[in-house]
Amino acid sequence: MARCLLRGLGTLLALLILGLNPVAADSALPADEAEPEPSVEVSEKYRNMAQVHKGRFRMGLTFEQVGILMKWCERVDRNCVRWWYNDATPSHNVWLDEFWIDVYEVSNAEYLKFVNATGHRPAMDETCESEACWSGNLWKGNAFALEVANQPVTQVSWYDAVAYCKWKGKRLPTEAEWEKAARGPMGNLFPWGNDPPPGRATYKRKWRGTHTMTPVGSYPSGKSVYGVHDMAGNVWEWVADWYGQFTYEDHPKWNPKGPGAGELKVIRGGSWVNFQDTLVSAFRRWSRPDVRFNDTGFRCALDSEKTGEKK
Repeated sequence: MARCLLRGLGTLLALLILGLNPVAADSALPADEAEPEPSVEVSEKYRNMAQVHKGRFRMGLTFEQVGILMKWCERVDRNCVRWWYNDATPSHNVWLDEFWIDVYEVSNAEYLKFVNATGHRPAMDETCESEACWSGNLWKGNAFALEVANQPVTQVSWYDAVAYCKWKGKRLPTEAEWEKAARGPMGNLFPWGNDPPPGRATYKRKWRGTHTMTPVGSYPSGKSVYGVHDMAGNVWEWVADWYGQFTYEDHPKWNPKGPGAGELKVIRGGSWVNFQDTLVSAFRRWSRPDVRFNDTGFRCALDSEKTGEKK
């Protein structure tokens, strides 16, 4: 999978244009709440999870936004191609039932509990054939340095992520659920709004071993309107959906779950190695479900007890 595909920093004016571009609402879908109201009482099974209310949100990028992203990229990379962004078009309305999503990415410490309890393989790429590859493994068997305990777990495949979430009684979020939890019902550019990411995310870094990533929740100002942390940068996140380049051209408007089959799985959010354009909440990337990278982790989701109620 390509690394560091996107380059370039846009101006604040471009960001405002990108984030606030008006789009006509789909009258066939109910309106969502402008500001979600937190629940007073939370079931134990939803501990450390954020509630995302049922309703409509705007998913994907407008063609005007794609043009802006292309300009950002072309300032530093002559090899930019539009298809890097086109798979997130067209922008469209989607209705989702209420669901819950982990406030934080799954950490090394949390994943170790799963490994010890089930005998599942540790979070390592055991296929490495070079020292550079092995250096990306922060785990050494069933152990890791104390300073990475609360950093997001990496070197886990999509299948590893599914197994962990199942062990927790949860599941991976769908691509649509992930995007709504990140950008909110109003279609923000980034999880925190439309301002640039400095001070709100871990990104644009080189590999520095145990000091590459930051502990989950390190940027309170970078959380989404639902209170979800680290949905931009730090690590890419596996979601449930198979990847389809043209998925959005005929996307279901109600609780979409992506193609029924495929060869690649969607990853979202950008990572420590990526640049500002990749951290946009609508940006899509993909990976083979069996591979393990030192920039890819995950978080889990859970259906709401209210799911299935009359809308």
